Amino acid sequence: MVGPLYRLPGSPVTQMSAPLVAVAPAKINLCFEVLGARPDGLHEVATVLQTISLADRLTFVPSTKLTLACTGMKATPDNLMLRAARMLQQHTGTTLGCAMTCEKHIPLAAGLGGGSTDAASTLRMLNRLWGCDLDASSLVRIAAELGADVPFFLYGGTALATGSGRDILPLPDAPSRTVLLVPLTAASDGKTREMYAALVREDFGDGHLARAQADAIRRGTLDSRGIWSSFSRPALERWPATRFAIQSLANAGALATVTGAGPSVFALFESESAAEEAAASHLKPAGLRYGVYPFTSAHAPT
Repeated sequence: MVGPLYRLPGSPVTQMSAPLVAVAPAKINLCFEVLGARPDGLHEVATVLQTISLADRLTFVPSTKLTLACTGMKATPDNLMLRAARMLQQHTGTTLGCAMTCEKHIPLAAGLGGGSTDAASTLRMLNRLWGCDLDASSLVRIAAELGADVPFFLYGGTALATGSGRDILPLPDAPSRTVLLVPLTAASDGKTREMYAALVREDFGDGHLARAQADAIRRGTLDSRGIWSSFSRPALERWPATRFAIQSLANAGALATVTGAGPSVFALFESESAAEEAAASHLKPAGLRYGVYPFTSAHAPT
């Protein structure tokens, strides 16, 4: 349940005449440790998250009704953008509407946070469009009800997430890197739940790798030992395409792992040219689809 909400001093609730456009970035998990199950049925995690330039494009136009149209995916009533908008209406009492559109570029069920980033951008943009004037902490509390990654996307950039993944500690921007991403999607709607259920004791961490990675970023470096995921073993066992992608990147001399609960795979390179060279030598010949995306910085939470 969301706690007390606080409004920032500002204009009353009115519709703006011009549409708002948001770029909703994908994320990778530079380090993802699952520490164990919690009494509430969730899992305790410690993960370092990083936004990248792969992004959806969202548009918000004042309207008397709340609607969503999408390209690249089907808009369903339980879409996270619609859920975020309805939740903001519920907690602020506004009856304003919006015609929302989503130009989808982030693959769904890929471990890249595609639904969560759209939800976070929806909260930020409608907070402005509807004149709700909620402060950052109020938006974060609403975001936490929508999903574990949604609070992170209110900030973007680099952050350490702990607890159930909803406790966000923003970090300085990580050193500039280029992500060579092999985007893969899972057919199961319950992919994340199933992947958590597949974890065994040997897959769990104690949080030290994520904390060490966060400390390295504060010092202006990245710790290669912290490019690690608790989901690597079950992802390799479940998805042959994941195993093939990681092996192909290893053949290029790159340290690769999965992002989120999989199945997408990434590796980091010092430059775009180095990433493109590795892709041309090892991913293209293997018939793997890929993308090259730099890290992106944090944005203002409101």
